[in-house]
Amino acid sequence: MSRAPGTSAFERTLDRIGTDIVDGGLPAGTVCTVDELVARAGHSRSVVREATRVLAGMGLLASKAHVGHTVQPSSSWDWLQPRLLRWALASGRREPTLLAIRELRTATEPESARLAAERRSDDDARELRVTSDALRAAAARQDPIAFLEADLLLHRLIRRAAANPILDRVGDAVDEALRDRVDQLPGDGIDHHDAVLHTDLASAIEAQDGERAAATMCVIILRTA
Repeated sequence: MSRAPGTSAFERTLDRIGTDIVDGGLPAGTVCTVDELVARAGHSRSVVREATRVLAGMGLLASKAHVGHTVQPSSSWDWLQPRLLRWALASGRREPTLLAIRELRTATEPESARLAAERRSDDDARELRVTSDALRAAAARQDPIAFLEADLLLHRLIRRAAANPILDRVGDAVDEALRDRVDQLPGDGIDHHDAVLHTDLASAIEAQDGERAAATMCVIILRTA
């Protein structure tokens, strides 16, 4: 279920320059003028300037008057930006990026599940139950789009129930990893056991069993690594 590239001139320009930086076509230390980026992206100076402002905000570029736009090292990038992760997962950085996301998930998602079990409201529990049922139904009919939508929603509901805004912010990276996983589904499709695990996770949170919720989340992460 590949996502289409940006359709506006701005989005295409942002994706082109961002991808070139992330994939090494514009290595760290490279200094580019607006005109050089216009030639690379094939769009107007105003569009390129708008894109460079966004890229600077993501840490990929540093802009200085009378110098130009300098490509920054990857250590300066805002790796929690979903668009940056998307570029990295589609580039030669794919494997190290997947490893980094898996390590992030292992460090944060079990705790989110435990906190959700402790803090969830009755409405949270009901929404988790409804969403896990939808996920199982999507798995049964082998519908990857519906499965992804339910999976993303389930993880977002868990983060909401955990009531920790920092963990919620980290969740943007998790969402991108889940989208990528559906893009990479094997030929035999969705494994029903994955859906069962998510149902078990929702049940543990509803039962306010934090340890079981955290342990189930660990199993889910290992299976999606």
